[in-house]
Amino acid sequence: MNFKIDIRHNIIHQFSDQMGAKVIDYTLTLPANFGTGQMELSVFPNQIELYHLKCNVHEVVEMQSTNPKHSEWLLFNINLSNSAVKKTVNNQEINFQKFLPSGILFYTPDTNVFSSNPKNLDFEIVLIRIHKDFFKQFDSDTIFNLRHSENAIIYEDLDYNLESVLSSVLQHKANKIRANAFLMQFLADIIDKLKSRELPSNYEHLHPLDLKGLFMASAHLRNPLAPNIPSVKQLAEIAGMGTTKFKTTFKQVFGKAPIQYHKKIKFDYAKRELESKRKSASELSYELGYSHPSKFTSAFKKIFGNVPSAYN
Repeated sequence: MNFKIDIRHNIIHQFSDQMGAKVIDYTLTLPANFGTGQMELSVFPNQIELYHLKCNVHEVVEMQSTNPKHSEWLLFNINLSNSAVKKTVNNQEINFQKFLPSGILFYTPDTNVFSSNPKNLDFEIVLIRIHKDFFKQFDSDTIFNLRHSENAIIYEDLDYNLESVLSSVLQHKANKIRANAFLMQFLADIIDKLKSRELPSNYEHLHPLDLKGLFMASAHLRNPLAPNIPSVKQLAEIAGMGTTKFKTTFKQVFGKAPIQYHKKIKFDYAKRELESKRKSASELSYELGYSHPSKFTSAFKKIFGNVPSAYN
């Protein structure tokens, strides 16, 4: 089954029209001949719509999603399933899979996304559609920082904290005030991630093989406890490109240079362990390869602005 979705317009109604099914109380139940499951729409203040799709389909679903160049809308596509979903963004194919890597794909204006979802597999997707006025009202710097991002791939990891907050949004959908509070926290955290990106002056179009190579290389940087990680030269070889091109395009897609990206993974892990009280700062310092806890504390404070003891 093929779908064509225009991000400028209500998404659940586009699915409804193309499936020949009715939306009842903001819920679209999949027809029996299509699969099982449903899509729910939650409408929030400030022109924000959240779509939660959880289903199992009987056939391959191919979807063409378009956000035209002059669109006033932005979309976060968040994969919560364990199934691989192949996506082609502006003719660039990526394997969008939870945990390796788990993440958020950001649809900017002038972006075309083609996705292919396997049949007979459970998958769960959250779409958050936001009008640009939201950012202009609350955080104009974000729009300013993304002014060159049209026709680009913007990817962010869905870390434990983000996934936990998003889970709270979904759990409290019946209580709109509480759900909106969690959604604002989720969006604030995403905005912080976008603002911390080391943005290139211009976004380059990447060849599909280059993009696949970048995601393959990133997998070698995602284990926070790895005793050793490949050098930039080795990562470039894994990605199948020269070192200079690798460093430039890696930062473009992931928002940080490779070594800084791995460091971020390590310290996000450390912060999570401290917050959960599973490990002490001393234990983490040695686990992450620091010769003395004071060096770990210094590095931690430089990243988060607080010493580790503030989190346990």
